[in-house]
Amino acid sequence: MGRVGLLGRIMLLLLGALSLLVLATVALDHWQRREERWPTGSRFPRVDQAAGIVALLRDADPAQRPAILKAVSGEVLRAEIVDTPPETADLIREPRLETRLRRMTAEPADRVQAYTDTALLRRGVDPDNVEQAERAGPVGRLALATYRLPDGRYAVITAAQHRRSLMPWLFGQPLSLWVAVLGAAAAGLVLVGTRHELAPLRRLTDAVSRFDGRAPERVSAPRGAPEIRRLAQAVQGMQERIAGLMAERSLLIGAISHDLKTYLTRLRLRAEAVAQPALREKLVADLDAMTELIDASLGFARGTAVEAARAPVDLADLVAVEVAEHAAQGATISLTGEEVRDATVAGDAVALRRVVANLIGNAVKFGRSSVAVAVSRTGTVCRIVVEDDGPGIPEAERTAVFSPYYRVERSRSRQTGGTGLGLAISRQIAEAHGGTVVAEAGSGGGARLVVTLPSLS
Repeated sequence: MGRVGLLGRIMLLLLGALSLLVLATVALDHWQRREERWPTGSRFPRVDQAAGIVALLRDADPAQRPAILKAVSGEVLRAEIVDTPPETADLIREPRLETRLRRMTAEPADRVQAYTDTALLRRGVDPDNVEQAERAGPVGRLALATYRLPDGRYAVITAAQHRRSLMPWLFGQPLSLWVAVLGAAAAGLVLVGTRHELAPLRRLTDAVSRFDGRAPERVSAPRGAPEIRRLAQAVQGMQERIAGLMAERSLLIGAISHDLKTYLTRLRLRAEAVAQPALREKLVADLDAMTELIDASLGFARGTAVEAARAPVDLADLVAVEVAEHAAQGATISLTGEEVRDATVAGDAVALRRVVANLIGNAVKFGRSSVAVAVSRTGTVCRIVVEDDGPGIPEAERTAVFSPYYRVERSRSRQTGGTGLGLAISRQIAEAHGGTVVAEAGSGGGARLVVTLPSLS
């Protein structure tokens, strides 16, 4: 049920309720049919009842016959007196039932006749081979019995093809069938109506998914239900507030960056005026480290990755350039997959190169002797793998290392660790491009950082 949407849940509830209603109706109809019993325990209740009617009409005064006909006619049998024999061309003569009827009424064969029809034949009896089937017994139930009265008129006793249940009927069909038909029609109408009513909610979901924290998107639903309209208005207001806060944050970051760099520039000028060389070098080194820390922190706070443009970027070429630069600086680094020509993604080349530079820089810094870089593509996913032979990242910390200012090395030494923002910025940029960065255990015991990005084609 966790995967069933709101529309599916509504339809399941509706169909469940309608199914219970139909099942209850059918069960009641079936129970009532089973409860109905013939008034006699005979195997041929219609024949026996017809014989009783014949005896009543034969022995009664002609003036009483209309009252008898009304009394004996019902849902199972209907009796009437006609002047001419009824049409029996579509019926099947049933000699065995006729013999029983004559025996019970003590009437000769020319005065009593019994018929059945195809609807009342026993199961498995072929209507074209009724004569052969008669050898095994009656081929069907009584459909029509005729009796020629002493005055020459004919008493016609017609049997219903089936007994109706006490369940109400409508247009010749049981009510349970109409409940099922109306239930299916109602379910279809509810499905169409519910999809229409949920359309504003789907548009609202899409708009919220596209919201990136900057420009709010119009999400009002003037044609939706009042609750959905209020939700859309609330989401619209929330987006506007978030966009306002993001804009204020950008202004604040810009102001802080400008003011800090102004003071750092002043301090550097004053530090360079220090007469003692050793002290001057320490002051300048501290100021450079402070500048680097502030630039990294401000870069992360600005959400550089969120601003990433979308243009084709060849990851193989980008990684090759970065590897070449580190190799030129004396790092022992190898590259595989440089020949991959279809490792193209949509993104910002500058931001993606920063990801590669951060990962390779960390591997060179913490690796003991060598760094291995690989570029590949599998299906619709491009992958960059950077692996070193250093101490590695403990399994318990492979998620935490992507948190801002988190470092596996706790000494906070500038020689053994950076600002703790490199991996956080890398993940930020990768996620802005629809990808991920994860830390794994390297084959040689070091760290293995894997970047995955969706390919352009």
